[in-house]
Amino acid sequence: MADIKVDGLPFKEAIKFFQNKLVIPSRQWRDLVGPVHSKAFTVAGAAKLAIATDFYNAVNQVIESGGTLNDFRKEFDRIVDKHGWSYNGKRGWRTRVIFQTNKITAYMAGKWEQLWRMREYRPYLQYLTVGDERVRQSHQRWHQKVIRIDHPIWRLIYPPNDWLCRCGVRSLSQDDMEEEGLTESTVEMPRQSDTLDPETGEVTREYDGIGFGWDYNVGMEWLGPEKAFGQQLMEVPADLRQAALNNIDLNHFENPFKRFSNKVAYQVVKGKTDIDSGAIGVGYFNNIVINELADELRYPTNAAVAIRDKSIAQMLNGSPSQSIALSSINQIPAILRNPDAVLYNQSTQSLVYAKQGDNGYLALSVTIAGQGELNYVESAFTVSGTELINGPYLLLFGSLAGAN
Repeated sequence: MADIKVDGLPFKEAIKFFQNKLVIPSRQWRDLVGPVHSKAFTVAGAAKLAIATDFYNAVNQVIESGGTLNDFRKEFDRIVDKHGWSYNGKRGWRTRVIFQTNKITAYMAGKWEQLWRMREYRPYLQYLTVGDERVRQSHQRWHQKVIRIDHPIWRLIYPPNDWLCRCGVRSLSQDDMEEEGLTESTVEMPRQSDTLDPETGEVTREYDGIGFGWDYNVGMEWLGPEKAFGQQLMEVPADLRQAALNNIDLNHFENPFKRFSNKVAYQVVKGKTDIDSGAIGVGYFNNIVINELADELRYPTNAAVAIRDKSIAQMLNGSPSQSIALSSINQIPAILRNPDAVLYNQSTQSLVYAKQGDNGYLALSVTIAGQGELNYVESAFTVSGTELINGPYLLLFGSLAGAN
């Protein structure tokens, strides 16, 4: 089988997508499937973080340099020898799956970012197979279909749609459509089926024509919220979650959040009052907090924390004694990453993340996710250590100045 060819790789969007992935060890390929692959780099069976990290660095090096599968195979052999790693499957198949899967998902995610930026001028996408005898019949049905980029079907069928899928898309302007005599295709969403595992009670969802775990858009999930990744973190074994959380570089939240909060502040200054159009990820619960919440019977269903634009607007629009400065709001990802204390509010059954400053503590009130939800920073306030110590709070993590 020839290597998958991806024109223009490397390019900055593809490299950025791959380099922003989090390295997570896993025991089997089903440990991490679906949208979580947009956030995480994992190699099935590489249950030690050191092995997974070496594989990540090897793939990253080859992607950055525009290298080939053979280049990766040399690194694969070196890593296997270094760690004495025993793996399932033949070397040729295993290396192809690891390398091509990460290479093509990085490429297609980067391409989606480019396509989405140009959607006003090129609003159509055409699905394309490579046109040979090895094309899956289930993917052939979409070949040459022309669909608007904002159609919900692209959340499911944007390639790749299975292991080693070689499908792609091209963008089209209205002029392209007229010049080539194309019209918008009529399409139906892929049929969904749910299967119950009688032993575990787990329900798996699959879509007709799409391989298990590939029913997501690699670019859209990366640009979207942290929901899928945070939920998967809560579903993997505790030791794997701990390894993942230990290896997450949470600094990557800060610059996107500053851009987001600055846009909200600009809208507030302009007098806009109906701000309620989006949210952004700002961090994750650490494993200590998750375990302490479990002891309080408030086990979260998601590890990710987000904030809505309307919550930022409310912080900025508070009374003079209650409003929070933009410079303080911009510290939210850092506070979640490195709080002085995390407390459980027994009255509201929410969390308080506290960071000491010159005038007491800057505290964040964080809701705890229910089923299918995210944890959200709902408000921020300044408070003294004494108020936190004497209030309806249970200390889960860290310490407070003045506490015995």
